[in-house]
Amino acid sequence: MAFKKRYLTKSLFNTSRECASRLFYAKRDEYPSVKDEDEFLQSLAEGGMQVGELACMMNPGGRAIETLNSEDAIVQTHEALEDENVILYEPAITFDDKFLIRVDVFEKEGNDVDLVEVKAKSWSSEEELFNQNGTIKSPWLPYLYDVAFQYWVMTQAHPEWNVTPYLMLVNKDAVTTVDGLYQRFRVVENENGRKEIKLKPGTTLEDLGEPILAKVDVSEAVATILEGKAISDNRMTPLQKLDFSKWMNTLADHHILDDQYPVEIGDKCRGCEFRVPLEKLKDGQQSGFVTCWEKALRWDDEDFQEPHIFDVWNGRSFCGNMIEKGIYHLKDLTMDDLPANPVGITSKTKAWDSKERQTVQILLETDGVEDDEVILNPLFEEMQKWTYPLHFLDFEALSLAIPFLEGRSPYEQLAFQFSVHTMHENGTVFHSAEWIDRERGSFPNYECIRQLKAALDNDIGTIFQYTHFENTLLTRVMNQLIDDREQVEDAEELIEWIQTVIRGGEREMVDLHKLIKQYHYHKDFKGSISIKKVLPALLNSSKALKEKYTQPYQGKNFTDQIWYRENEAGTAIDPYKLLPPVGFENLPDYDTGEEYIADGGSAMMAYARMQFDDVTQEERDAVFNALLSYCELDTLAMVMIVEAWKGAFG
Repeated sequence: MAFKKRYLTKSLFNTSRECASRLFYAKRDEYPSVKDEDEFLQSLAEGGMQVGELACMMNPGGRAIETLNSEDAIVQTHEALEDENVILYEPAITFDDKFLIRVDVFEKEGNDVDLVEVKAKSWSSEEELFNQNGTIKSPWLPYLYDVAFQYWVMTQAHPEWNVTPYLMLVNKDAVTTVDGLYQRFRVVENENGRKEIKLKPGTTLEDLGEPILAKVDVSEAVATILEGKAISDNRMTPLQKLDFSKWMNTLADHHILDDQYPVEIGDKCRGCEFRVPLEKLKDGQQSGFVTCWEKALRWDDEDFQEPHIFDVWNGRSFCGNMIEKGIYHLKDLTMDDLPANPVGITSKTKAWDSKERQTVQILLETDGVEDDEVILNPLFEEMQKWTYPLHFLDFEALSLAIPFLEGRSPYEQLAFQFSVHTMHENGTVFHSAEWIDRERGSFPNYECIRQLKAALDNDIGTIFQYTHFENTLLTRVMNQLIDDREQVEDAEELIEWIQTVIRGGEREMVDLHKLIKQYHYHKDFKGSISIKKVLPALLNSSKALKEKYTQPYQGKNFTDQIWYRENEAGTAIDPYKLLPPVGFENLPDYDTGEEYIADGGSAMMAYARMQFDDVTQEERDAVFNALLSYCELDTLAMVMIVEAWKGAFG
């Protein structure tokens, strides 16, 4: 068997940029990363892969180095570079037999080279890359370090070249001038199981209309990174304080020798991509986070079962201070370490601020108080302000880099679906309304609002959202209506109605997420107030929910559904795992390995995939039914939260 060379690539560099120890886990099947799935799903949902293909088409006449075999790619690139002027897509350039880059778009005229890194990140002409102190703004650091690494490798390998680094980004100031642009770029699975773009046959440069991508010169930012001035000294790791070349060579040497860089645990471990929950590991897989902490602290299984300091809600600054003191478990905190004085925080007299909520969590999870749950009395006072019937609203929306329609801008949100559950004062609940856009290539926002207004405009009952997403989406649609008011006959009526339900309106929506943050904590929330965490915890703790949902539920998409079911441990099964299966096998574009749509990312991908004309009616029906079921459960989950509160207060 031929020996496979080990190179430090840009993806490996990006993984190890903030923590060199992570380099050891990258590309190892036994160490899964939480980013592998999250970033891939987000890229598919937003159109990131399509943006890459669009960038190539905006630089026509080039040659694609398609092979995934590094050595073959190096040879093919070397052959292509024999031409004085050349455009290449994904060429492979190496330096010192240690470093390898695959450049998205490479343009060479003589010794003048454009190095173009394509990202599906939005860009505006008003965008600033730098802070006032000359450092680079945090949101741009991952992208610019990516380019800087490639620039360094390329200029080391070819010092004779005059290289200009660019980011090619999605120009959110642009407007598409053609219909069906997104539908020209379909994600497919090739014979090797790898996702790639299949361009609509016959597509020409003219078919793409005016450019919606911006080519941004980032030479100044790259120079700042190479000089070691991109971030402030107190944020740098010891490696980042080295000369850039020495930093790169240190990483490459450890990688080539398959030797893990000495583990240094700290607050950076909180966001480690290899901190995969133990229950999600498959046979033979390990957690990189666990491996590091075992090495550093000689922890055993019991240590990892204890509530960790990283699990404190919204606790970045607090946890950083505790890590510096060598405190890693909630049980090791003293009264002096608590974020807020515990006196009075469970007296049920006022809403918690952030520090008080953190303290409540710590006390509950370390048995500092006897209860598993604390619900403050002011929540009951808030509930008395509500007007029946209560309406629980959830939207599903999509924000695409490449729009469906002429005249729309990149990353404009499309409200393609909503669900509403209604609760009467006597406790009767029914799934009162739903809508989903089934048309290909449509702009659904205004019809969505018409349908929602019709569903909610028959009374003055309180409307609920979970987080501020619904408020934000409605505000954005209102602004679209303001821009399009000359073309939309009922624009003024829709604008006026939206203004009544968004923030500041006479019927302003109530945010259940905010109420939980202020008034309710259960130890099974584990520091999260995501509805996916809150719902199972309340099903386990609420007698009212258990009694009701062991009985058959009837909705628009469910018949005789039993939502309260117990697993072998005697605890409630997550209702989202009880959703009906849908066949994804013929739709690899958004196949997540799950049998059901159970999160917003897969819902976005499912809707986006329906825009293509090669999906059969049977497949479309299956996907739309799955979307409707998922959205119905979202609003039912909101109902369950309020029912649990009503049960708690009697």
